[in-house]
Amino acid sequence: MINAADFHDETGLLTGLSAGDQAAFKALYDKYHHALYRKTFQLLQSSSETEDIIQETFITLWEKRKEIDIARPLGPWLFTVTFNRAVNHLKKQLREKSKVAAATLQPVIDNDFLIVEKQWKLLETAISQLSPQKRRVFQLCKMEGRTYEETSQLMGISRYTVKEYLGEVMSTLREYISKHVSHDTTLLLLLLTQIL
Repeated sequence: MINAADFHDETGLLTGLSAGDQAAFKALYDKYHHALYRKTFQLLQSSSETEDIIQETFITLWEKRKEIDIARPLGPWLFTVTFNRAVNHLKKQLREKSKVAAATLQPVIDNDFLIVEKQWKLLETAISQLSPQKRRVFQLCKMEGRTYEETSQLMGISRYTVKEYLGEVMSTLREYISKHVSHDTTLLLLLLTQIL
């Protein structure tokens, strides 16, 4: 069993998780659930489907708990697994709609599901162009859901600097997307605004 003090330290939580500690698993679930829910709901627009996807992600985390690298932050892994599951869910929905439309000779409703994954990859490429410091601020604040204060303490920089970096990140990502997308960028910029 891990100590109560370790619940504020992700490495301690991951160590407990790896050893099969259910309290550590619950603490990680509580830590990430809200941010995962918010971002996944933006894609799925359904509370029940969003909860199902998040539950599947945490089941996978529990099943792979011995394979998790405790030295690395868990947030990016959780968001990647959750996002991939959400995109696959949307693709499945679109395929089912296509089958129904073909059977009834009705046009398929285009909800832009097919380009979500492509847009996310473009966003990931844009994020990879950021300086290590700004990328770390982005990861802590937006991928892990930490506050400006928590991020400033973890990185040893001021709260003001964290806020400034996030503003610069937003501007940089918008500029990158505008330069690298030849068609209408409205949906992608909306997705970017939701993420940031």
